[in-house]
Amino acid sequence: MSKNIFIEKFQDKTDAELQNIISDKKKYVEKARLASIQILKERNGNSQELENAEKELIEEKEIAIQKHNLDEQKKKDHLTDDPNAPELYSKRVITVFSAIFSTIFGAVLLMYNMKQTNNEKGRIQVLVFGILYTILIIIVANALKTGFNITIILNLIGASILNEYFWNKFIGKEFFYRKRSWIKPAIISIIITIPFILAIIYGDTM
Repeated sequence: MSKNIFIEKFQDKTDAELQNIISDKKKYVEKARLASIQILKERNGNSQELENAEKELIEEKEIAIQKHNLDEQKKKDHLTDDPNAPELYSKRVITVFSAIFSTIFGAVLLMYNMKQTNNEKGRIQVLVFGILYTILIIIVANALKTGFNITIILNLIGASILNEYFWNKFIGKEFFYRKRSWIKPAIISIIITIPFILAIIYGDTM
């Protein structure tokens, strides 16, 4: 642990000055306030007031670390709080929808993103790919009698093509955007999927 340089620096300060340092969050950094607490403890012994001040400092540090980690993750995912940036469905959402429902559902979400970023040419290509790839999966699944796990793997491959090729080519790998909620498309996707699931279930029992 690095030495707190403020401990030696603040030794000549009065108790009142140290108390002011502890309470002045805007003017003094965390190490300066921690040093003031430690000096007061050495001079006058521990107290509930100092314990509370130290606890508050620790909580502030944890919140700052969490905020920093969140900001770093947002940068990694190319997310921004800029109100002028478009709201897009993230690559993660496209992957999940493709895996659970099928590649065509992920393609529809990416098409929405391309509409928001004025990529009409990209939308058409994604639509064609989504339809053809979904048909291909159906043909392969029926011909080879593949299980559910294989279908998910094929859908994940489709999602990877959507994200790593079409997204990066037409929207841009380093494009910053605001995250759009996935709840509405999830509800719509479930409503669309239910009849097909019921058809499969009742079709097998007939």
